[in-house]
Amino acid sequence: MVQLFSTRKNNQHKHINWTKTWTLTLTILLMSITKFSVFAQSDSLLKKTVTVKIPNTSIYNALNIIGQSADCFFIYDSRDVNNQKRVRTNQFLQKPLEEILRQTLRDTLIHFKEIGKHILLYRKSETSPVIKKSTTENFISISGTIFDKDTQEPIPFATIAVTTWGLGTISNNDGIFTLKVPTEYLSSDVVVSHLGYETQKLPLSILSQTKADIYIKPRYIAIQEVIIRNIDARSVVKSAIDNIDKYFITENCYLTGFYREGVKRNKTYLNYSEAVFKVFKTSYNKGSILDQVKLIKSRKIENTNRVDTLTVKLKAGIKGTLEMDILKSLPDFLDREYMNYYNYTKTDIVAYENHSAYAIEFEQKPEITLPLYKGTLYIDVEKLILLAADFQVNPDKVGDLTNQLIIKKDRGIKVKPKEVKYSIDYRLFGNKYVIQHIRGDLKLNINKRYKLFSDDYSLFFEFVNMQVDTVNVKRFTRKETFTPQVIFSEEKYDYDPLFWGKLNIIEPEEDVSKAIARINSKIESISNE
Repeated sequence: MVQLFSTRKNNQHKHINWTKTWTLTLTILLMSITKFSVFAQSDSLLKKTVTVKIPNTSIYNALNIIGQSADCFFIYDSRDVNNQKRVRTNQFLQKPLEEILRQTLRDTLIHFKEIGKHILLYRKSETSPVIKKSTTENFISISGTIFDKDTQEPIPFATIAVTTWGLGTISNNDGIFTLKVPTEYLSSDVVVSHLGYETQKLPLSILSQTKADIYIKPRYIAIQEVIIRNIDARSVVKSAIDNIDKYFITENCYLTGFYREGVKRNKTYLNYSEAVFKVFKTSYNKGSILDQVKLIKSRKIENTNRVDTLTVKLKAGIKGTLEMDILKSLPDFLDREYMNYYNYTKTDIVAYENHSAYAIEFEQKPEITLPLYKGTLYIDVEKLILLAADFQVNPDKVGDLTNQLIIKKDRGIKVKPKEVKYSIDYRLFGNKYVIQHIRGDLKLNINKRYKLFSDDYSLFFEFVNMQVDTVNVKRFTRKETFTPQVIFSEEKYDYDPLFWGKLNIIEPEEDVSKAIARINSKIESISNE
């Protein structure tokens, strides 16, 4: 049996191992929303008179043009409004917005509803759009897809959050998200953000009435700002570490998060496990050794029909996830004691949630022979806060990690690590930052004696923080605590569909074969739970 070990240390160098991942999707829904600037609202938005010239174009572009002229938002489900349909050239001189929309859409079954400064376009059925209730009456469900406004391509790993209440999730690799929110928060705003894009704020009440494609606009940094800000990259990284106590949570808190891990051989997933954890997390001025995990619910899927003579399992993925909060467990490239092993270079200034961030690349020095890391740190320009990190074990030296990664194998098996990647994101909770998303992915090539062809194995683990609580926080009792060093996929647990239906996770599969098929097509994305 081959097992994977998540962390290591040696007497030459402190070295923490993690991995970058993909995950399972939720549901695929095609819907649309367009962002525009805000105007001084009249008594009735639909009665507002507008002058606008629309060329021969798609409905998507036409609504963009109308929105820019009227300074308003449109939200619609693309199953109701075909935004790729062509419209003819037309010019409107001081016409009511409702009339312009009707002549542009040319569909008498489309109706309009004003919600604040937004206009909901929907196809009228027997009942008007209503708030979607979850399986629990105290919750509503919002869902949709995040797209690049310029390219109309889906945006993976965008953050969707009700920041006022510490609730949030991320979009998967297809840009899809689903978030369950208590009905008492219905008057709050949902904030959509991603590195390199303008942050968009939307009323939760309108998203509760339709599934929406949310188009967010790329944010470009002026070339003058890039040129003027000539900084010492190493000093910026050191300042970001010094600022941890200032900008990150300094009190104990609970994180309610979704965890998943799995193993794939070539193109087939062999096992997949997922769970909801409650994490007792200590202050960021303490290490992760005192952090605890309480297992709420979990479930697993195994391809029991496979014929296998080799089993690959991930060991201590949960422990590795806790230690991947790199601002609590500093890896060597953030540890002053070992930073001299690396070169740091500012390569760009990028947009991050309406703020500018330095993109600082780091890589081990040529004379260092240990297998260390290379990657990019994203650090807020003004406050010098570490916002995100993407990094990997040096590809030229990843093969040297075999003995550290593989803790048990048969003599007739040859293992070659091919790739070890990681990704970390932080988000603001109140006025302090906390971990938002952790991903780890490991790729191996395994060859068995007397076998002509080798197999490629991919292993991943992932954690998404969905909620932060700071009230009445105390350590879990010994009986409540889940041991993070275990092989999680081997743990036994009962499946509770009522419980899973209440949480922001994928829906239960009907049978194993269908589940495996779904995993094969969707695991390379982050499901929104």
